[in-house]
Amino acid sequence: MYDAVIVGGGPAGTNAAITLAQCNQRVLLLEAERYPRHKVCGEFLSPECMTLFGKTDFLETLRSLKPVPIRTVRLTAPSGVEWRSKFPASAFGISRYTLDAALAAYASEQGVEVCEGMRVTDISGDLRDGFTVTGRTTQGVQTFRGRSVIAAHGKRSNLDRALGRAFLKQAQPYIGLKRHFAGPTLPGHIDLHIFGGGYCGMSHVEGGATNVCLLVRQDVFQQAAGGKDVEQFIGWTGEQNPQLGAWLAQSTPLMPEWLSIGQVPFVPKTLLEGDVLMAGDAAGMIAPLAGDGMAMALHSGKLAAESLALFLEGRQDAETVKGLFSRRWRRTFGRRMQLGRALQAIMLRPALLTPGLRLLNLLPALGNLLLVQTRDLSLVER
Repeated sequence: MYDAVIVGGGPAGTNAAITLAQCNQRVLLLEAERYPRHKVCGEFLSPECMTLFGKTDFLETLRSLKPVPIRTVRLTAPSGVEWRSKFPASAFGISRYTLDAALAAYASEQGVEVCEGMRVTDISGDLRDGFTVTGRTTQGVQTFRGRSVIAAHGKRSNLDRALGRAFLKQAQPYIGLKRHFAGPTLPGHIDLHIFGGGYCGMSHVEGGATNVCLLVRQDVFQQAAGGKDVEQFIGWTGEQNPQLGAWLAQSTPLMPEWLSIGQVPFVPKTLLEGDVLMAGDAAGMIAPLAGDGMAMALHSGKLAAESLALFLEGRQDAETVKGLFSRRWRRTFGRRMQLGRALQAIMLRPALLTPGLRLLNLLPALGNLLLVQTRDLSLVER
């Protein structure tokens, strides 16, 4: 019987596991894949991540991985108009291939039992009587018992279907793509190149590679790709945004193919399924252009773990803890999520984007306000 079973070994799940282990709880972390592995992700650590990593003493380990410092952001429109701004403190670029493996190894050092290659198919039970978590490996089915469960299994998975989650009833119009390249340098900044119906983010990660990650409406992708030809679609994006096209023309892929994910959900999700607490993208996904996804994952994992610790230590009952977690999550992320969705809707429409960027250039304070409103500045150490 574990005190907590964490489903999902990304930043949200590992940070939740580490936080609980450092509260002297017996923790099991179940990850569907095996480390290291690539993920469709912007691979961008916003400034507040440094404070969150510092709270679990992971910061020294992070620095040893040699993440790339990022201080500024640039947005470009198909018209050629661009806007630049500076982050309130240094951000970093690092691949999920490196980061997730390091977080899992650190979790193990903190006493977390890490089980890779375990795809969770079902969760049953409650905080009163405990949970049974069922998983499948290449060797067969296994079950685990836990006093509590945090689900941090990502944007969407078969587990969401097993839990009967309501957001699955809505078809989601977005596709995500990611690949590493060798290309022209991006000195200290992240680029966001917008085109009709989507955008491409790129920044350096450790080892000199550039992570190129796109989000696009499915209908736009299918029309531009002539069905499913990804390279045809990438060529089309370069034609739509000349600055993106110029960079791609001088770059060479470092990965054999594009990684992809469909049905990317930006709709509101439930924070609890019964007595299971949701964390990371499983609780809600902010629009990637806000650049705060990794920090939200880390922070929501921390909130879920701290809430459950109150129950596991006998200081609060189950209903109080669930209510506390829900209120803290909404207070911390609710406004950010709404603003991110609104900004994304505007930016994916070039007719609105170009005058919007011109306005931000005329009123720099407005741009800075939007930048800080999509993050928690109380976590930023200047």
